[in-house]
Amino acid sequence: MRKFFCSIALIAAFSVVAIAQTDTINIDNDKSTVNQSSKKKRQDLFFVDLNWDYMLGMPSIVTQKYWGRGVNLGLMFDQPLNKNNNFSLGIGVGFQTQNYYTDATIETYTDSTGALTSEWIVPGGIVKEKGKVSLNYVDVPFELRFRTNPDKKDFRWKFAVGAKVGYLVQVHEKIINNDGIKVKYYNYPTINKWRYGVTARVGYGSVALSGFYSLSNLFDDRTLSGPQNAFSLGITLVPF
Repeated sequence: MRKFFCSIALIAAFSVVAIAQTDTINIDNDKSTVNQSSKKKRQDLFFVDLNWDYMLGMPSIVTQKYWGRGVNLGLMFDQPLNKNNNFSLGIGVGFQTQNYYTDATIETYTDSTGALTSEWIVPGGIVKEKGKVSLNYVDVPFELRFRTNPDKKDFRWKFAVGAKVGYLVQVHEKIINNDGIKVKYYNYPTINKWRYGVTARVGYGSVALSGFYSLSNLFDDRTLSGPQNAFSLGITLVPF
């Protein structure tokens, strides 16, 4: 995981250098003229969401803890649509990790017909700290962005709506038994590999509020626990 974050940081650094080179103002030494096409400044190229995560549609037997949390990183290419940068399109790549805490665990087994299935269960007397499920996705986000004109502080109000498609790269569940021994499980074949949903963001300057709602289910059709949809609310930091 540490190598992944280092890779993201390097990609972000190289992208900023490339964009800076592209947007450099060209000055004619003889005529001292400025290339007017360089006025379109790309913004909001990298963001970090610190999220509160919650799973909607959980079975009634399951108690979901309120401290679900996660992080979302995004590296975006911003294409201005007018010279004042009021409208732009953003597309890029991202990584999101989501953590859900419940008093239940996911059990996957073969039913009486020989088919693979899964469901949330609440174990009795075995688990001390139950049901931390972690999901990690690589995403392709897309945003339609609107920004107001800069104010006296050179800050803008920013609004964005969009969508993203993600691929599940890793999932695990952590259980701590009564002896304090930690056990992690990684085999969850009934969890959907692909997910998709809608996003929204509103902010001022380099800080924003963000939201994500998954339109796809956590599990595929091989579950007895019904559909569950991910929901995230976060605080966004935009360093550049």
